[in-house]
Amino acid sequence: MYPRKIAIIGGGIAGLAFARRYRQLGGRVSIHERRRPQPHQGLGFILLENGLKALSEIGRRSAVEAFSYPLTSCTIRDQRGNLLLEENLQSVHGVTRSAFLEALGRGLPETWTHYGQVFSHFERAPNGDARRAVFENGEAIEADLFLGCDGSQSGVRAEIFPHARISRPRICELVSVVDSDLDVARSKRRFLKIRHEAGGLALGLVPANSQTLIWYLQFDAEKYPTPPTGRTHLKDFARSLTRGWSGPAEQLIRATDFRRTYICPTRVLEPLDAYFDRNIALLGDAAHALHSFTSQGVNSAIEDAAVLAEKLAPGRAVPHSKAFLDYSETRKIAIRPLLA
Repeated sequence: MYPRKIAIIGGGIAGLAFARRYRQLGGRVSIHERRRPQPHQGLGFILLENGLKALSEIGRRSAVEAFSYPLTSCTIRDQRGNLLLEENLQSVHGVTRSAFLEALGRGLPETWTHYGQVFSHFERAPNGDARRAVFENGEAIEADLFLGCDGSQSGVRAEIFPHARISRPRICELVSVVDSDLDVARSKRRFLKIRHEAGGLALGLVPANSQTLIWYLQFDAEKYPTPPTGRTHLKDFARSLTRGWSGPAEQLIRATDFRRTYICPTRVLEPLDAYFDRNIALLGDAAHALHSFTSQGVNSAIEDAAVLAEKLAPGRAVPHSKAFLDYSETRKIAIRPLLA
């Protein structure tokens, strides 16, 4: 059936990137998101060369590069200050999540996006295809195709692949931000990581724009139990883990407003046999939740969106079953090395 009616469940990076590229190709979608963008979610991340290339394909690379922060080097040290690695970087940018989402969504028709819609289940046609997506508020949307872009804890994936296994969050991240042009200037466009020699603990600093420094503390929750929420608990926790470290840890902690600090469990999805089932496809973390150490979660999500939009382009009279299969096989090959 052409043109197809496509409903996107999840209005994050994968969903917005698909919507933008599919619109460029002449298509329309509806986007169903649980809540309006939250400024703290994820805070920021690193765009790598493959992500920037995919942004070129969806027509947003120049817009993103206008506000992101080029990173020209990477330095890794241990907690004593000993140099472990130093290398130059090319086509790597730090960026805040809120600015990135705004750039992806800019220009999309406002009527396409519907907030307050938390996925509940699918209603099926007699042939087994999904006919309607039903949300917890009782609303529903009919479509020809459904795209699950609802993250690592995907409700869409749980319905179509109920036996999919996602790891318990052993590795967690304490993520925060410092608004300081001086600290960004001191970074000298460098991504800095400090690893504890005993393992299971690392501090990372990512300049995201000229005034924003994202920092995170990755820790093994089995060795370092996750603290209670609350700024005092989080501050004491960060200070206890980095006490005596060489480098900027203490300065960062003093400069941080811990009301804007969050604990993020990281989860890894065991590889799926396919990224689709009948007329439902998965993108981004819903398809392949990757370890945060790879820095590939966002970048691979943009690639997913660019590839699938091309496969489903309105001008291509290709059955969705073939388009989904081609997408799934193409992206599984690309993701496989990131799982090693």
